[in-house]
Amino acid sequence: MNNDTKNCSQCGQKDRCGLLYEKMGNSGGPNVAWKAVVALLIPIVVFILSLVAAEKLLKDQFNDKTLTIICFIAALGVTITVVFLIRAIQRPFENKPETKHKS
Repeated sequence: MNNDTKNCSQCGQKDRCGLLYEKMGNSGGPNVAWKAVVALLIPIVVFILSLVAAEKLLKDQFNDKTLTIICFIAALGVTITVVFLIRAIQRPFENKPETKHKS
């Protein structure tokens, strides 16, 4: 008998525990995969692509140290702008709870 089975056999909730996990597994909650992609992957990709583009565009105008700083700031600005645009586009599609007005 492993440790988990031993602990479950002594638990007063052991009969309801399996039912609870089954209900949680079948819950009809929203899929958060796309939100995770938008929140994590897109900003990273935008930052890297912006950094590469800024370096290619500005490499002849600045020395190495200045180029690095300017490219970083430019990529950061582009990334922040894209994140704000994504949030602005998503805002109308979010499900907001209805607020009750006092009569």
